[in-house]
Amino acid sequence: MTEYFTGKRFRSVSEQSLPRETYLPFLFNWGGVPVSKGLRGIFKRKLFVLMSCGLILFTSMLNCQCSSDRQNRPESRDHLIPLDNVRNSPTEDNSIDWFKAGTPDKINGVALVIHGLNLRPVKMKSIITLLTDYGIDVLNLSLQGHGRNYSHEVDVDSSTARVEAFKTVSYKLWMDETHRAYRCARKRSDEKKVFLFFIGYSLGGLIGADLLASHPDVRFDRMVLLAPALDIHGIHYVAKLLSPFPRMVIPSFTAKSYLANNGTPMAAYNALFETIKHFNQHIGPKLNIPTIIFIDQQDELVSYRKLKRRVEKETLDQWQFHLLEKGKTGVQEKMHHLIIDEPSLERIPGSK
Repeated sequence: MTEYFTGKRFRSVSEQSLPRETYLPFLFNWGGVPVSKGLRGIFKRKLFVLMSCGLILFTSMLNCQCSSDRQNRPESRDHLIPLDNVRNSPTEDNSIDWFKAGTPDKINGVALVIHGLNLRPVKMKSIITLLTDYGIDVLNLSLQGHGRNYSHEVDVDSSTARVEAFKTVSYKLWMDETHRAYRCARKRSDEKKVFLFFIGYSLGGLIGADLLASHPDVRFDRMVLLAPALDIHGIHYVAKLLSPFPRMVIPSFTAKSYLANNGTPMAAYNALFETIKHFNQHIGPKLNIPTIIFIDQQDELVSYRKLKRRVEKETLDQWQFHLLEKGKTGVQEKMHHLIIDEPSLERIPGSK
């Protein structure tokens, strides 16, 4: 049995029977206002937007070919409005992009969003749009080696510069970037006196959870974790044999439209392993805040069973699982860890 948030109270439901109408109230209905019929209609159209957070980790470790992918949604971000009145430092920070709520007269919350490993940060567009539509200011973090977060030099093209930056990443560097982004988001939520949410996919979910567990000053009001890399299958630790070669780039075989770079350097995988180790050393009751975890039980990277046992062992009774299931036909992306859009996730248990 798990718990889900409905307005101002919690009630128990089974994992398989969790109704779809609970997800938007979980994030947006913190005032206890019932979900309107209109909101349900919007949710039917945007169900998979909640899974638009990231990219498959260790695709190079899995013997799987992903079909070429073209999203039904346009890649343009023109409808997303930058939050120009928020500045994080006197100089431009290429790791941070702010987007303003679509309800300028009332800000309902602030969200920190973090992408997956080697994912183009622009792929977070769908979830950012959903959040801004419901009155939430969004800080979208690009970890070094992704998006515009690399050294910009006149005589070096962006692709080369981004990969070179990716080869120098570390746990400390990514955690420092995440902590800095958190402080910016926290400042905004405190100014507006609204909730601060965290939404992260795979590597992003892991980093956010580790930040919360290990930093006394960090607190979130709610979290949404999509296939968070908190507990990965043991076979993937074989990659640690290559850890002495941080600049070695392992090709990625997922659809190119998702990739920030053509491959992932071992430096990034080393940072991932160190984040998992650090999280294991700091996990505790501070993590027990209202949290939804989306995951496919057949996830090739994240072990659902290990993750569920961990949640039970640590008595994280405010963490709830929502199980996703790939459709048997008509699915363009076959990997179960990839749960970011309609082509990759056709069917959900209990949905029509």
